Amino acid sequence: MAYEPDIPQPKDQLSISQADLLGNFQGLNTQFSVNHVALDDTSGDAGKHKFVTFVQQANVPETKADEYIIFSQDQAGTPELYARPESNGTTYQLTKGGSLYTGLLPVVAVNFNQTAVIQGTALNVASVTRPGGTGRYLITFTNALPDNNYFWDVSGFDNSSNPVISQVTNTATYGDVVKTTSIQVDFKNQNNSLTTGLTRACVVCWRVQ
Repeated sequence: MAYEPDIPQPKDQLSISQADLLGNFQGLNTQFSVNHVALDDTSGDAGKHKFVTFVQQANVPETKADEYIIFSQDQAGTPELYARPESNGTTYQLTKGGSLYTGLLPVVAVNFNQTAVIQGTALNVASVTRPGGTGRYLITFTNALPDNNYFWDVSGFDNSSNPVISQVTNTATYGDVVKTTSIQVDFKNQNNSLTTGLTRACVVCWRVQ
């Protein structure tokens, strides 16, 4: 039955209102148990959260002093989570595209070996080649990035599992090797020469979203 907010009335007799009151109690318990362990649960967990459902808000909710809120709003047709500190502080986005949002999003990622063979699954990588021979690699992107102002991370190991000097190829112009369509990287040994013993290399590019 639907919840009845106007019972009992001042002149109602308990014997008459009992069924409505019991119906209200049961309705409250049923609705409460959507996100919580039901109030009539006997396991000792009554009232505890099972999960939290956030209904999308049309506007950013306000916060008072000593308050911190998490809420949901629509973004391009997808419900996303946001957080807002006390006293109507700056709102922070917690999810993006339905996934946890950290502010940085990997847009290129690849593992490969000495002979430029991709190891496992790559992200937005069309090919890995060796334009300068052993130790130098060109990673060409499947889809071009908006610009070359992205973060990059390069790492590698030699055939003895020792870290090697991993870097974007050192040239006079940054844009020569860090492009919207590709990035060129070097792996060197302790003598600062391109290594011939690379067993595993990794390149990841990130963009602020």
